[in-house]
Amino acid sequence: MQQAVVTEQIVPEAWTLYFPDEEHSPDDRRAVLVQDLLPRFTSLTRWLADRLQPQQVTGRHRLSIGYEELQNVCSSFEFSAALDLQPVEALACLGAAAHQVLFSPQAQQLFPEGIEPLKIVVRLEGHPSSMRHIRQLKSSSIGKIVSVKGTIVRISAVKPLIQCMTFTCTRCGGEHQVRFPEGIYTPPTGCNLDGCRSKSFKPQKKSAQSLDWQKIRIQELSQADKEEAGRVPRTLEVELTRDLVDSCSAGDVVTVLGIIKVLSTDAEAGGKGSKGTAGKRSLFLLYLDAVSVVNQRGANQSCKDTTDQISQPVDHLPSHQATSFTLRDLHFIVKFSQEYKGQQLKQLVHALCPAIYGHELVKAGVVLALFGGVPKGNDDLASVPVRGDIHCLIVGDPGIGKSQLLKAASAAAPRGLYVCGPSSSSAGLTATVVRDPLSGAFALEAGALVLADRGVCCVDEFDKITAEHQALLGPLEQQEVCVAKAGLVASLPARTSLLAAANPAGGQYNRAKTLLQNLKMSAAMLSRFDIIFVLLDQPDQRRDERLSEHVMAMHSGQGDRVRRAHQGSLQTRPAVSLAALDSTAQQPSLEDSLKMYSDEAHDPLPTQLLQKYIAYARQYCHPVLSDDAKQVLKEYYCKLRQESLTLEGTPVTARQLESLIRMAEARARLELVQIVTAQHAQEVIDISSESRHDVQGAAAGASCLDFRVPGGSRAGSKQAEAHRFLSALSRRAKQSGNAFSVHQLFDLSDHLQLKVPDMRDFIDQLNEAGELLKKGPQTYAVRSMPSNASQQISSQVSRFSAMSQSASQS
Repeated sequence: MQQAVVTEQIVPEAWTLYFPDEEHSPDDRRAVLVQDLLPRFTSLTRWLADRLQPQQVTGRHRLSIGYEELQNVCSSFEFSAALDLQPVEALACLGAAAHQVLFSPQAQQLFPEGIEPLKIVVRLEGHPSSMRHIRQLKSSSIGKIVSVKGTIVRISAVKPLIQCMTFTCTRCGGEHQVRFPEGIYTPPTGCNLDGCRSKSFKPQKKSAQSLDWQKIRIQELSQADKEEAGRVPRTLEVELTRDLVDSCSAGDVVTVLGIIKVLSTDAEAGGKGSKGTAGKRSLFLLYLDAVSVVNQRGANQSCKDTTDQISQPVDHLPSHQATSFTLRDLHFIVKFSQEYKGQQLKQLVHALCPAIYGHELVKAGVVLALFGGVPKGNDDLASVPVRGDIHCLIVGDPGIGKSQLLKAASAAAPRGLYVCGPSSSSAGLTATVVRDPLSGAFALEAGALVLADRGVCCVDEFDKITAEHQALLGPLEQQEVCVAKAGLVASLPARTSLLAAANPAGGQYNRAKTLLQNLKMSAAMLSRFDIIFVLLDQPDQRRDERLSEHVMAMHSGQGDRVRRAHQGSLQTRPAVSLAALDSTAQQPSLEDSLKMYSDEAHDPLPTQLLQKYIAYARQYCHPVLSDDAKQVLKEYYCKLRQESLTLEGTPVTARQLESLIRMAEARARLELVQIVTAQHAQEVIDISSESRHDVQGAAAGASCLDFRVPGGSRAGSKQAEAHRFLSALSRRAKQSGNAFSVHQLFDLSDHLQLKVPDMRDFIDQLNEAGELLKKGPQTYAVRSMPSNASQQISSQVSRFSAMSQSASQS
């Protein structure tokens, strides 16, 4: 009884803060709910004080409470029912009860520095029963509390939203204080002081009370609902107020808890209806008034500094690290890493797109890109940030399965996005500035690279968007999209790995041309990729038989036949078995180890478990290079530097060394270890050597790709000398006729000072390539040169030069 008397005396003081337009009554349903919560909160004063975030500047205190935690420590049926029926009143009553307990004289000892009794804003988080898809929000959801999860695609600037203002009557001078519900400007309609009926008022702008306001737009996750594939993704407008503004940026994945409200489509910025609306339908737009925002980026950031070994048991993991994984997921990760210790790469390679036959090294490169390296220098302002994401480019003939590999990678990634090149623009890939139709203000709208932040962005038909390559140069290397449009200058995070697939310019890959000539891609864009694979469709009777059996087994839908075809394909390929490996001391190469088979047939790892494993490794494993791994990578880098001086390829730069380091870190992260060993570095070298394999000179060996000189050759190389010689010969043919003797060719060579070892062999190679036509004894004529002759000449001369070298050696 004494508690009820105290409550009745104290509640009116907080009542004016939370219900300013309502008179207090003990029988009011809101007063009853407050009295029901007061005795429960009295015993939880310390618990409430720990979750209170004082904010003296904003004039409000923030109280962050988890719904499930609240139900465990203070279960109230009345509050749960009120939250479902009247969420605005329920949250206000919760704030009033917490205000009364925290600012009572007994609780002042919990705040040694003192605290001002300001209004408490309750930020309720984690309400599982209210979780909805955006497509499920209908008219029945108006006024209800819901939780939605999506990606932020648009974010506006922070603006002040007027809550109340004082108006002065122009006739009698009376003052009227008017509140603006939902921020809608509604001036008084008439003055009723001392019989004055004036309808003219003057606003006192200095008396306006405002709060921070921001509007964002979230889009449903692409992998949230597979039944909605093929439909336009739904979006929802969300309004953030007070301390929630600037809590997220474009591209973040957030979970928003709020109240569904409506906004008339005829409403303008001033609150008035648009002209000519008579007789039209009254339509409304749904929007979400946010109560709390949980940013997934902030949750992952708290676990960034983890450096302990992940091989420890599940019970030893910190509780805040295991929040995003269930106990079953953690048991699977531990069991998988222990059962397939040392063989994780092989299992993951076979789990990635098992419908594609072969291409183990290509799949291994894609798997390394999914795990990614460790970014460096992001927290230190004095150091230069170095990206940890791995970019991969797959080039090959049509029908190889490049698109299926990209789709499988986007499905296996914890955060993956798949787009097609011809249907994408530079703004759709990066970011753009759009105008809000209601307020007229400009807002940032995120593109594919920003939406795939901290994930993987797969771009198919990459060769069809050459006009957009210039816009991708900065984001791929700097990991951010810089926008400077309509007076807005901003940088959006784009920390994503780019997996691209491209077709050759002529449909089929021409082995007589370099990679630049086949792709018609700029050298600057090609240098952004860490791994480049070239897939060729070459006829092979034995391989074609196994491939046809594999395809027929996949289309038959019979699991036993699929396993037998897969087992038979592994046995047919040039690989050794595990039993043979045990009997021999020779260490197989990475490609052979990935092709090895065992007597026991294992089903590939499901995509859902693969996605969990990748997410766990990226979140908790941050390996560093060991001294042995550093030495192996250093020796390989120096070897490439020396070979680049003799081979007709590009000189290796520090960018290639950074690529090797990133791939080595991804190889160690794949095994959930914190140290990169020499074996990891050697396997990365095998993959890098395959990606650098020069298809044009496959018979002569591997060489480096040319990123610097357009056309694929260095100045002074045999390709460049052939181009220079034939160009001068064509100019002389236009002046004096197209017939040259051998002596004239030698004279022209001396005049140009060609750097060729043997001029006669050089002439024979040009003749075999079809560039010099033999008209008679010791007489030659230059072939008519098309516009792209320089590319054809350099490639064909390089091919015949390699053939002549191999013939001389034999």
